[in-house]
Amino acid sequence: MAGRSRDVTDEIRSRVGILEVVSAHVTLRRAGRNYKGLCPFHSEKTPSFTVNPERGFFYCFGCHAGGDVFDFVMRTGGVPFAEARRELAERAGIRLDEGAEPERRAGDRERLLRAVGEAAAFFRAQLAADAGRRGRDYLAGRGITPDTIERFGVGYAPPGWDHLLRALRARGFEPAALEQAGLATGRQGGDGYYDTFRDRIVFPIRDLQGRPVAFGGRALDDTAPKYLNSRETPLFVKGKTLYALDVARAPIRESGGAVVVEGYIDALMCHQFGIEGAVASLGTALTLDQVLLLKRFASRVTLVYDADAAGADAATRGIGVFNEAGREIGTAQDAFTMPVSLFGQAELPVRVAVLPPGVDPDSFLRTQGPERFRSVLAAALPIFEYRLEVAMRRHDARTVEGKVGIVDEMSQLINMMAHPVRQAECVRVLAERLGVREDAIRGELRRLGTRDHGRRPARPAAATPIPESSGRTAAEQLLVHLLVAEPGLRAPMRRAVTAEMFRDPGCRVLAAALLGPEAAEEDAGALRERLREETAISLLSRFLIAEPPVRGDMHKVAGGCVQKIRLCDLEERIAQLMDAHGEAVRAGDDARRDGLAAELLKARTEKERLRELKVSV
Repeated sequence: MAGRSRDVTDEIRSRVGILEVVSAHVTLRRAGRNYKGLCPFHSEKTPSFTVNPERGFFYCFGCHAGGDVFDFVMRTGGVPFAEARRELAERAGIRLDEGAEPERRAGDRERLLRAVGEAAAFFRAQLAADAGRRGRDYLAGRGITPDTIERFGVGYAPPGWDHLLRALRARGFEPAALEQAGLATGRQGGDGYYDTFRDRIVFPIRDLQGRPVAFGGRALDDTAPKYLNSRETPLFVKGKTLYALDVARAPIRESGGAVVVEGYIDALMCHQFGIEGAVASLGTALTLDQVLLLKRFASRVTLVYDADAAGADAATRGIGVFNEAGREIGTAQDAFTMPVSLFGQAELPVRVAVLPPGVDPDSFLRTQGPERFRSVLAAALPIFEYRLEVAMRRHDARTVEGKVGIVDEMSQLINMMAHPVRQAECVRVLAERLGVREDAIRGELRRLGTRDHGRRPARPAAATPIPESSGRTAAEQLLVHLLVAEPGLRAPMRRAVTAEMFRDPGCRVLAAALLGPEAAEEDAGALRERLREETAISLLSRFLIAEPPVRGDMHKVAGGCVQKIRLCDLEERIAQLMDAHGEAVRAGDDARRDGLAAELLKARTEKERLRELKVSV
């Protein structure tokens, strides 16, 4: 995290124990020198979340989240480092001297938060006042109870051009600041401002800490648009926010499941009827950032969209985003032998609940009740089955053209699946439903895969398979583990190995920090300050908490790891030379053949010498 002041973070860390902070979120039990509990970042039944109070780090052996006390506050609160530092500094009784510019930026953000908070209070008061009767009648007609209105802070923006402006100006807020907060809109030509929300039911959009950061307004007549969201501000980015997640995240973590609906009232009614893991996507189109945010709390998701064509399209787009999120995390995991996921798991199982035509979650709950709604959720279809049902409604499976259309649509989805067994099963099901041959569908998959390969950047691959690659990765991880656990190894290791020798990207980044001249006697906190990549932070946390899986002379063990890495490099070099030598022979290039033969002999001799060498550092 750029800008982490070493002196300040060390002082805060010395005064605020990580055990005290984590215990407010997780029930911990002592396990030797560590403490263990259920991970707050993913759903689990067996405790894999571990805290080491002596070193001040946490690590989850299930989802691989790790870090220090600052990382924990950032993750649980969904806040940037600067805000986590301010929170912990306040807890420690430390006054931060951040300089004029950071103080100004923090002050600007606090002023915007206060402005939006004052606006939320104004809208609530207007709903309760005589002027809010129109809004109260609307909410009562929709079946929203006073308790739900209170819980979610629902309010009313009265008609007129400047009611909110005048109220907040009286509290010291300038119109320009209200415009920056999305509460006011500048008139054309620069002639003053007017309220953004007028004669609308107002739904506060809150951050994970429950603070209002924006609003959604629902028109009470035929005014367009029917729903109006705050424009994006320094506090609010629509595509990175989920409505009601501040209320739903605890139930989601407890049950593991989240329900995603389209609108504010859909979400409110879900909570009112006891479906407390419900959030809304602030519109019909889920974004990748929203899905990745949801993956921090949920282990499975059910999408509930209207049964009309727009709802089906929205569900299909949402599924595409979940697939994209899965590919992002899956690609990151493919790059590491030890999977690293920021969100708990590589895949987030998603199903689609199909409501009867002409109803939405709000009307269904009011007319059919929560038990029937839960039955619909329980009967939700997995991605493949839902997409197949949609495709078969769009195309006539009795005709050749219809079958081609269905296969085209479904092949795109199957190509997104990373697991070959899942792909094979989907091909079998599709072939049976359509009465076509499986090899015909696989041919379409190959065609689409070739076409997509031309559009998307290819995943990097090694030119030649590396013999004993798993042994190399184990050697790299053990060597870095030893460097973390034994600071005395760091200085001598700089003479024997460089960070560039590591193939595992996470190990390479962490090794670069450990092999720097300043790292010779550096403690864990100082190492964390110099790391920027999540994978390296995760590895550092894991190696600080888990004891190295070896005993005896650590210098000899480290030397053996270096020897293994060098041998793997030589084996790869020999394989490359053999390929090149074979090409030269086939091409009749005698000079190149003889030169490569000499290089091969030299490499093989070096490999044998290295095998017999007793390496130590």
